[in-house]
Amino acid sequence: MKEFLSIPEEITLLTIDEKGGETPGSKSFDAVLAGSVLMELAIHNRIDSDLKHLIKVSSKATGDVVLDDMLGFIFKENIEKEPAYWISQIGLRADEMIEQIIATLIIKKILKVENQKVLWMFSTRKYPLTGDKEIKEVKSRVRELVFGTDLPDLRDIVIISLVYYGSMLSMIFSDDEIKKHKTRIEQIAKMDLIGQSIAKSLQEFSRPSQISSKAKAVFGRKTPEQKLDEFVIHTKEKFRIKKEEDLPEWLRKGTAQYNKTLDFVADKGTAEIYYDYRKKQYFVKKFSAYTHSFGSGEY
Repeated sequence: MKEFLSIPEEITLLTIDEKGGETPGSKSFDAVLAGSVLMELAIHNRIDSDLKHLIKVSSKATGDVVLDDMLGFIFKENIEKEPAYWISQIGLRADEMIEQIIATLIIKKILKVENQKVLWMFSTRKYPLTGDKEIKEVKSRVRELVFGTDLPDLRDIVIISLVYYGSMLSMIFSDDEIKKHKTRIEQIAKMDLIGQSIAKSLQEFSRPSQISSKAKAVFGRKTPEQKLDEFVIHTKEKFRIKKEEDLPEWLRKGTAQYNKTLDFVADKGTAEIYYDYRKKQYFVKKFSAYTHSFGSGEY
């Protein structure tokens, strides 16, 4: 029953309040979501990690669409990289993952869509499961765990570790609560030996980045090339990408896919877009962890 929802699904639910409003959170949410995917795969014994390498263990499908897509992506790349690299690469596909996660949560009758707004289907702090058991939703569960003295289970340790290292505690606790329970939060966050290298890698994505002079230079300009340049600069800073080769093909100059990206930006008039690898299509961003407007809109 505890695995009714995956860790990526529960992390996503932290960004949505019961009325479809915005939950104040972290600008590093994409990285935290990526970290949650890696943590879930580690729990499923598909990967392992240390501070220097993410270790591929098994490519066997888990049965979860998001996890299996990212598992295939990891195994497709014939390289050995540190966890931070994979957080960056998977984080670049966060928009695609969020759309799939929201769709899955609707199928599981946790969420619904009304007037393109994502809403919870229930007002109580329990998931509406069939049978004789209900599970408390993630925010209530984590709060009770931190305020109490019970020993946490592995999955709740992972969630606390993710929000702690990913600077997302404000999604669950007030500032006063964070100060009062800081020691307990830190103790729980550091209990997970499986995902510590992944969780700690999130810290570098949580630090604020400065907009480069090159990005500032293109503010206000209207050409598609300049809009896309600005978007690429922000993306590189957000995900701490230093090498052009680590950009996805659709954002890498000189590739045929980049030219298609440029055409899409020119057509839509905005570089606030993403590429869905599963559908092999571009979309204008309409859903985010902060706006909660469902549906990518453009096919």
